[in-house]
Amino acid sequence: MRYFTLLLSLVLLPGLPACKRIESKLDRLAEAAGITQEPSPDDPSGVSAPPLTPEEEAMEKRLKDSAVFEAAREEDLAPKAEPFELNKSAVVSILGYHDFRERGGSPMIIAASKFREQMKAIKESGIPVIPLSDVIAWRKGLKNIPEESLVITMDDGWVGVYTYAFPVLKEYGFPFTVYVYKKYVNIGGRSLNWEQIKEMMKYGCEIGSHSVSHESLRNKKGRSDEEHLQWVLGELKDSKEFVEKNTGVPCTSFAYPFGVFDDSMAEMGLQVGYESLVTVNSQKVNWDTPLGKIGRFIIHGESDANFRLATSFRGRGDVTSNHFLKTDAKDSEGRQLVEMSPAPGEVIKERRPEIRVNLQRVGTVVPETVRLRIAGLGTVPASYDPQSMQVSYLLPYRLRRQDCAVTLSFKRAAGEPDEVITWRFKVDLEASYLPQS
Repeated sequence: MRYFTLLLSLVLLPGLPACKRIESKLDRLAEAAGITQEPSPDDPSGVSAPPLTPEEEAMEKRLKDSAVFEAAREEDLAPKAEPFELNKSAVVSILGYHDFRERGGSPMIIAASKFREQMKAIKESGIPVIPLSDVIAWRKGLKNIPEESLVITMDDGWVGVYTYAFPVLKEYGFPFTVYVYKKYVNIGGRSLNWEQIKEMMKYGCEIGSHSVSHESLRNKKGRSDEEHLQWVLGELKDSKEFVEKNTGVPCTSFAYPFGVFDDSMAEMGLQVGYESLVTVNSQKVNWDTPLGKIGRFIIHGESDANFRLATSFRGRGDVTSNHFLKTDAKDSEGRQLVEMSPAPGEVIKERRPEIRVNLQRVGTVVPETVRLRIAGLGTVPASYDPQSMQVSYLLPYRLRRQDCAVTLSFKRAAGEPDEVITWRFKVDLEASYLPQS
């Protein structure tokens, strides 16, 4: 291959001698380029060619100084892996529940029908529900999580979790965390038993600690400072070991009883070995949230106030106030209602794609309400053409993460709720390095 490349270069250079002279000088130039070859059949004696002309000497020097003919190294041929980029802009809402019954009746008890209604709204919204352990892995820099996501937790260990909540969560495929305390587990009555807990663990349930006694960790009860410190240590450490002994897996999260704690308790919990300690503060979790002070939105009885706060992200309406369109929704004639490109679930090779959405079949659209959000970028200045009803946006730089989430919202008419559609596509990062055919 090098021989013919060199020959072609010589032939195309202007002002060189005739082809016969080029052939006679080929061995010298090939030698300069580090190319070995057998003696030509036309010159079996291997007699040296005439000296090079000044022009040929200049070319020889260019060949020596050039990397054109260097052997390709294996590491140059292999595609270089894109460095892992952590999505530090992600936001997580953690929902906190307690007991469940056929009917409600108190702030700590959720009616089964109300819980199903809330879970259905989450499912239809397309907001991912992820395990708490994924949030912690993200905070450790080990993996990415969706730009916006939810975590579901339950405190105390009531049997209503197994009877009413678990079937719904299993149906929708939602992972969840149950916090149990040592004095109220496997004791009969309305408490969960280990058999039920282990069954739920097979379907995405993680078990955390809720202390030994479920007493406020700041309640000294006449103890001296040193005695109180030892008691708090026991509540944290003994309950952790208790859960691990009975489940056979590490217990890495702790829920403060009544949400009561101070900085020293948070630090002690991390030193004991917990990776997260959760509160009842109605705050979303972001990259800067201290792991010993993870906020949660506690859902109370029939009130939807905290549920709405928890499921509203970056100023967008909550899952109960928006109308969420399914990506596979059809119009009255059975045609795709909203056409998206890249399509939901599509794997593309282009790392700087143009996002396009066709809204021709949705009816009327108020142009100024059209909003496009892209994970990692937030709301972007997408273009909307009222005539063609096409939304478009060309990404300003190459995507560096495999998954890309896109959310489009708009109103059909003033005063109506937002129509929201969310979808995800993937980028084949390895394929983007391969030569295109």
